[in-house]
Amino acid sequence: MKPKEFFKKWGEGIQKITPFQQLKISLIGTTLVFIGIIIGIITMIINKTWWLLIILCGSFIIISTSFLGAIQKYKALKKIDEVIKLMEVQNE
Repeated sequence: MKPKEFFKKWGEGIQKITPFQQLKISLIGTTLVFIGIIIGIITMIINKTWWLLIILCGSFIIISTSFLGAIQKYKALKKIDEVIKLMEVQNE
């Protein structure tokens, strides 16, 4: 497969991603950032780098809010997805 064909198929695949799939990917990324911030806060407490600790604490608040919102969306989309699948089974 030539690079041009690969990128064409890759682009088509990206366009077919559902909102539920996008949210799952976003949750994985947000979880990694969340873990990184927590490790950074612990490291800054040990190293007594207070100015960076303040920045990380602010980031922790922002990412926590974002994470909670993403979890709420995930639960809602999961219920919708289950209802759609149930309706498809009943229509068959």
